[in-house]
Amino acid sequence: MATSTLFLSDSSQITTVSPIPNITGLSFFSHLHPPTRQHYSKWTVSLTSSFASPPSLSTDVLTITDAVTSDGSPHPDPVFVLYATLSWYFHLPTPTHPPTQPGAPQKEWAVNLDRSGLFAREEALAAAEQAGLILLFESTLPDGSLLPRAMKRAFWQISYPFMKLPSPVVYTVSEGVRHPIRPRPARNLYRRHVPSLNAILTFRLARLDDAPLVNRWMNMPRVSAFWGESGPVAKTADFLRRGLEKRHSFPVIGSWEDVVVRDGRVVESGKEEPFGYFEVYWVKEDPLGRYCDAQDWERGLHVLVGEERFRGSQRVRGWLGGLCHYCFCDDPRTMRVSLEPRVDNER
Repeated sequence: MATSTLFLSDSSQITTVSPIPNITGLSFFSHLHPPTRQHYSKWTVSLTSSFASPPSLSTDVLTITDAVTSDGSPHPDPVFVLYATLSWYFHLPTPTHPPTQPGAPQKEWAVNLDRSGLFAREEALAAAEQAGLILLFESTLPDGSLLPRAMKRAFWQISYPFMKLPSPVVYTVSEGVRHPIRPRPARNLYRRHVPSLNAILTFRLARLDDAPLVNRWMNMPRVSAFWGESGPVAKTADFLRRGLEKRHSFPVIGSWEDVVVRDGRVVESGKEEPFGYFEVYWVKEDPLGRYCDAQDWERGLHVLVGEERFRGSQRVRGWLGGLCHYCFCDDPRTMRVSLEPRVDNER
């Protein structure tokens, strides 16, 4: 048996005990508070597949049973249980599937949800559908019922358990551009466990007291060549102040926090290490919007990795994917995220 750990956005922890080397069979899940090991709930997942080397994309079936809280009561939130289970499932290595014929495209990664156990009741299934965790497809089942299926590309568009409604659409005009009035960003923007790096990725709104840190990055030759913001700390403080005052853009600090084993427990290290400065902006009222057909909800990014130890392609996949994920989840009307590297940036 193999044990794996996944931290959710609220810092709670999912521990999974699964069979090895294959993942078919029974897996046992525990939801707990990492520092105290207090158990919130537990459940069992059965994964079946018609192929010998799962997961097999569109033929796996998840069955969730025995979902109870710490006092043995039936779990009151099947949506959360499914979300946590799918977080584990879609963090597994990307599967392969023998093509039906040479040159055929790879099938999309999806998993079917069994209509038994926790999801035997129609109310639980409807709640999962309303949360966006599953889609219902026509099937060849004898009773003619619809087939519940979770798809990887749809799952990562969900910001559960911190669902937020998009702001109302009220238009204004800035610098001759008609655009929606933008809501102010939250202080803490994004938090996600990246199992491939065994680290927690966070993004937060920059503060004026970040000026010394950002100033050190801005004075690095490779950074100064593109940003042109080298100089004293006072200059950087003014740079941050102006960034925080903008309505269409805001400055962001990204951090990594390692996951460690302490006293036999898998926990977050408690030490967030800032690694980069970013700007997230609405393209329509940005200068970039003058040169493209910008959509009302299109986002743009400026990026800067200041710490050398956090550079490299594997880290880029983690933080850039997370930053784009934040943009798409922050407002579900966002359909495109733009980057605008300088023409002399050969990379």
